[in-house]
Parts: sequence; C-alpha cells; structure tokens
Amino acid sequence: MPAKPGKRGPVIAPEISPEMREYIRESFSELRISTTCEGPILLPLRISPPKPMDHKFEVEGRTLYISAVQAPRIKRIDSSMLPKCALRKGRKC
Repeated sequence: MPAKPGKRGPVIAPEISPEMREYIRESFSELRISTTCEGPILLPLRISPPKPMDHKFEVEGRTLYISAVQAPRIKRIDSSMLPKCALRKGRKC
C-alpha cells in the first residue's frame, strides 16, 4: 500500500545561531538541511539538491532549503548540523 502524502502545513522558521548565520552568509552555495542516519545535516546543493516538498527560508541573502521531513522538527540551527569537514579550518566540503 503506498504511503499517504504528508500534510504540508505552515512551518515556523527555526532559530539560527549567530555563527551559523555567518557560515550561511559566507557559504559558496545555497544550502539544504537534509536527513541522515545521524540526524539533520547542512549540505551544499551540489551534494544534496532541493526537492519539490522542501521548505525555503531566506537567511543572510541566501536561500536555505529544509527537507519536509526535518522542517517540522527543527527548532534551532546550530553547528551540530555541519558536516565534520566543515569544522576543520581551511577545508570546504
């Protein structure tokens, strides 16, 4: 039996920590929060392209896409959502 389509109700924009606002502003591409087995992760669109059901938010002049699965659950965006390679100085994912 196919799954029922999800309800797409209004989603409140999550709080974004100051360091993540800076990261988003200085990012070389638009970003998307997607789902992994370890939880939500913030990735460039070249790695995780947006899907039609994603929620879009404007952050620091950039569009931030949040997967429909994660959007209702995320209350705060912070550095715990960055891939480990982004935390190393001088390296980009």
